[in-house]
Amino acid sequence: MQKFRIDHIDCASCANKIEKALQKMPSVEYACVNFNTNILEVQTTDIESVKKKIKSLEPNSLLTKLYSQDFTQQRLGHEDFIHETHCDNPKQIHSTQKLQTKKTHRENPIRSEAILLALLLSGFLIAIVILYSSSLESFLNGLDIIYNISFSSQIFTLLPESLQKDISFSKVIAYILMILLYIIAGIPIFQAVYNNLKNRIIFDENLLMFIATFAAFCIGEISEAVAVMLFFRIGEFLESLALNRSKKSISNLLEIMPEIAHKKQFLTIQDSQNNRGSDNKQTWQDIHPRFLQQGDEVLVKVGEKIPSDGIIIRGQSHLDTQMISGESKPMSVKEGDNVLAGTINLSQALEVKVSQKFTDSQIAKIKEIVEKASSSKSKTQRIITQFAEIYTPIMFFVALVVAIIPPIVLGQIGQEPQWHEWIYRALVVLMVSCPCALVLSVPLGYFAALGVASQKGVLIKGSEYLEALAKLQNIVFDKTGTLTQGVFTIREILCFHNLTQDELLQLCVCAERFSNHPIATSLLDVAQHIDTHECDIQKHKEYKGKGVMVNCLGNSILVGNISLMEENKINLEAFYTYSESQDSNLLLESSSIVHIAKNGIYVGAILINDILKEDAKEAINQMRNLGINPLAILSGDNKNNVAYIAKELGITQFYAHLLPTQKAQVLQNLMDNHDAQAEKVGKIDSNKCNNKTTETHARGMPPHKVCAFVGDGINDSVVLASADIGISVGSQNSHNDISKESADIILTTPSLMGIIRVIQIARKIRMLSWQNIFFVLTVKLLIILLGIVGIANMWIAVFGDVGVALITLLNALRVMRIK
Repeated sequence: MQKFRIDHIDCASCANKIEKALQKMPSVEYACVNFNTNILEVQTTDIESVKKKIKSLEPNSLLTKLYSQDFTQQRLGHEDFIHETHCDNPKQIHSTQKLQTKKTHRENPIRSEAILLALLLSGFLIAIVILYSSSLESFLNGLDIIYNISFSSQIFTLLPESLQKDISFSKVIAYILMILLYIIAGIPIFQAVYNNLKNRIIFDENLLMFIATFAAFCIGEISEAVAVMLFFRIGEFLESLALNRSKKSISNLLEIMPEIAHKKQFLTIQDSQNNRGSDNKQTWQDIHPRFLQQGDEVLVKVGEKIPSDGIIIRGQSHLDTQMISGESKPMSVKEGDNVLAGTINLSQALEVKVSQKFTDSQIAKIKEIVEKASSSKSKTQRIITQFAEIYTPIMFFVALVVAIIPPIVLGQIGQEPQWHEWIYRALVVLMVSCPCALVLSVPLGYFAALGVASQKGVLIKGSEYLEALAKLQNIVFDKTGTLTQGVFTIREILCFHNLTQDELLQLCVCAERFSNHPIATSLLDVAQHIDTHECDIQKHKEYKGKGVMVNCLGNSILVGNISLMEENKINLEAFYTYSESQDSNLLLESSSIVHIAKNGIYVGAILINDILKEDAKEAINQMRNLGINPLAILSGDNKNNVAYIAKELGITQFYAHLLPTQKAQVLQNLMDNHDAQAEKVGKIDSNKCNNKTTETHARGMPPHKVCAFVGDGINDSVVLASADIGISVGSQNSHNDISKESADIILTTPSLMGIIRVIQIARKIRMLSWQNIFFVLTVKLLIILLGIVGIANMWIAVFGDVGVALITLLNALRVMRIK
């Protein structure tokens, strides 16, 4: 797969045209043009023919090969972006030559286009004044020296007959000026029409514009023809400005990719007098981050971006993480802290040890997700695209019917055919037959929404999930790490069979050392202070949702929940005796319990506590205010602890002691509007769930409600994939590969408020999209009807095309105002 950036592609129809043409080529296996990011992805055996095809379709387009996963742009040689700066002390580095890449510096066309359009508009106004100002007309007619030149009569014969009757020198000047304005303003249109006809592409806005304006010339409506062409060109320019603004939110995110890394190296400098090597001299090489390897040490100066994920080995500072996490408050970091690529160093120089290759870093994965999301289409977008393909041809033939049928009918009944009048009316219909307002505003509205969400620390893997979020009715939560902080503290250690607390913790360390579950991580952190023996793990088996079993130094160790103990027939009499005591009731009710057995004998339990996230209650309340029902909590924890959290948040349904597959079964029942038998009981019979599903569908239950599941991504992959919308909550200590998560939406921070923000964005863009669809169809239909009856003219038709497109674009951009 090869990636290219296509510059000078100014409309979505151009991108679709290129994509369809490439897909028809026999040498092309796959082709996708993402207009939102101007990225072409193509799988082909003949890239040169692909380039030629694009050039034939869009001669002004410019193709630039992009980085692949492992190679730099155009696979530049290593020497092209390595520069050395020698220094004994990195703190004394004051300046370093910046990375030089082979980029083509192109002139910004916006300013030159604005100047040209201003001159064209001024010329048009002058021509209008000449035509309709009687005093100026008299003055110019008095200058009849040129008017009496013999060849002037030949010039007049080129004009339509309707204009030759009342010709004057002033009008000749005005019409010549208008013809020049028409040609200059229409050059891009004429070129596009020529290229499209050459490639057998007929029904597009350029051909329609050319036919409408040329026909207007032929029937003597010169000023209106020029006005239509000029204002169409101005409208295209204003649309491009609006497009650039809509792309800004995501382009800013994609531009945070670091471009330079100061890599530490040591050089051996020869002593010329003694002919022997001296001490190693520290140097810093400026290289592209893609060449960094795990274990490399880099210098990050103030104002620079962290080049790759790593750990701080020297220095302390503050980092700007807003573009990655959405958090505007700078984050304080010190030695030993993990840092992410793309964050900006704000206060002091840092030395960082690279922990991930650049291509495996979080920022690289974020970029990949955003690019893929921007190329996906929601259901509304797909409908609009299909509608646009049939709308233009239909309206073209409607205009043809309006131009031909009424004059013929009038002639048959003995009346004046009025060809001029009906052709003019047909041109009005033709002018509003372009669906650009819909084709542009709906996709770019969703694109802008994806960008706004990413700036707020929410990564959405496609527009379709935004559309689903707007319809969200129910939401189901995991508990540990999602509603709670996922950082456990030990409340009580119960020891039996003469084991000490340290010995019990030592058994946990042996069993949990290879697990990434939050409970395991917390237990390992707590046990850091004890002296543990050197573990010799001969066997390790993890039971998802239950615990682990290991063999260490000849001992069989079980660590997990009560289900794991019962399955292995461990006698829990000592624990039950403790649980019956009055003092233990409250403690057991609000604690998670980790049971430990050694060589088939129950030796103790560790009671741990996980507290609610600070914003959990506020987020749940705001969901209710938005009309979303926090339906249930699904957890593998014990019933008492899950009930305690559910009561704190006011969630009435909860399911405990669930394995990941059982979570998916319960979720499916909830999504199908079933009242699962396991409600508030804590265990679930999967057979009952399956039977009940069949019965309920047979009875014909209420329609399916859109349901989201929110989890922390650990052991939740099955249920995240089963939900209508899977939402993964980030963890402060998590460095999971986010590209491999089963979630459709990823919160890069632990805060649940990100869910509220993305729901608001989804509902906003859905409302704006339907506003635009209704507005466009209503205005166009009204202008078509008014044009057919002779009320609307071509000036109004210009508004119906360009003006409406601009209004809908600006309306779609209102999604960017969400705070």
